[in-house]
Formats: sequence, structure tokens, C-alpha cells
Amino acid sequence: MNRCPRCKINIYDDTNVCPFCHRVLDEVGDEKEISERFRGGASYPDIWTKQKRMRFALRLVLFLFIVAEICLVTVNLLVTPKYLWCILTGVVFVYSYAFLLYWIRHDAGFASKIGMQMFLTIVILYAIDHFSGDHGWALQWAIPGILLGGDAIVFFLMMLNRSRWVSYTLLLLMIGISSVAIIALYFAGKISNIVLPVICVSVTGIFILGTAIFGSREFVREIKRRFHV
Repeated sequence: MNRCPRCKINIYDDTNVCPFCHRVLDEVGDEKEISERFRGGASYPDIWTKQKRMRFALRLVLFLFIVAEICLVTVNLLVTPKYLWCILTGVVFVYSYAFLLYWIRHDAGFASKIGMQMFLTIVILYAIDHFSGDHGWALQWAIPGILLGGDAIVFFLMMLNRSRWVSYTLLLLMIGISSVAIIALYFAGKISNIVLPVICVSVTGIFILGTAIFGSREFVREIKRRFHV
């Protein structure tokens, strides 16, 4: 590890210059030696560890998107081979992943951006299905697939930003309510198959339950703050 003689901070990154004053660093050895030689002075955080974590999380989301699209393609070919709606979900997954990269690089407002993007995507998919003959593939397969993708994104963001994970609670609830609404359409006779919507409700429900149990105080506080209870 290195130390900046001007700023009096310990540098954990793999660099030879100070990130603040750009002065050449002094090599001081391991962390134990640092604590013995220097009493006081702040430590500059190891941003490389966070970046490695972020890259892993991005790969995980990409993997989940690929698996979800493979499942949707399989369902499409087995259930509704005449209507290749899986192409649309694939485009949406690629689009969502590209924008996820963009949001991360430009920081802030992830939950609201993702929620708005999912809402617009759902509206577009439903409009395409409706004006192409109202075959039901949007509500039965495509939109639940998008909601499952939303679950994956929320999980990724909560793991990446654990200090503010409760800020994604409202987005998670929105996904859950949307999933339940699709199942309600089945009982209203609007759709004929609820296999994927049920899977979506189950995954989202487990996610919400786990969030409420493992972060009970923060979860309740966020709900009260959002709904002004």
C-alpha cells in the first residue's frame, strides 16, 4: 500500500500517484505497518473493489436476461409459434441492459428511470399486441417477462447500493402490483393463460417478503415516507 506525503492519506488503489494532488506516492508496506507508522489521517477508499463488484453484478444481470429470453423463446415456440413476440422481449432486454449501463455511468435516479422505462415498455408491448389483432401474447407472456427482468434489475441495484437499498422499495411494489393486475385479468376473462404471470407474482412476492423481513425497519419507514402514512 502507498501513502501520500502531502495529503496524509493511505491509498489502497493500484496507482502510483495521489488521486487528489497527483503527487507521487510513498510505498509504506501493508496495512499493519501503516497503522504502526502513522497515527491518524484518513484512508482513501479502495474503489477498485467496488468496480469489480459492479462488473460482476452487470454480468449477473446479463446472464439473467439471457436465461429469461431463452425461456421466453421456448414458451413462444411451444405455445404461440405463429406470433414471434419473443423478438420484442429480446429487443427490450437488450435495450434495458444498454440503458442500465448508461444509468450507472451517469448516476442517480435509478429507481424512477427504471420504473418509467418499464411503464413505457409495457404500454408499447400492449399497444403492439392490441393493434395487431389482440392475441393476448403481451399480457400473458411478454409483459410478465419484462416484470421478471425488472425484478432482476432491482435485485442488482439493491446489491450494488446496499446503503440505499430501501430507495428501490417503491419500484419493487410497482412490479408486484402489475403482476397481480395481470392475474386479475385472467379471472376477468381477458386472458387465457397465467403460467408466466403466476411465476412473476411468486418471484416478486418472495422478493418483497424477503425485503420486508431482512430490512423490516427500513422497509416500513420507506413505505410510510412514500405513502405519507
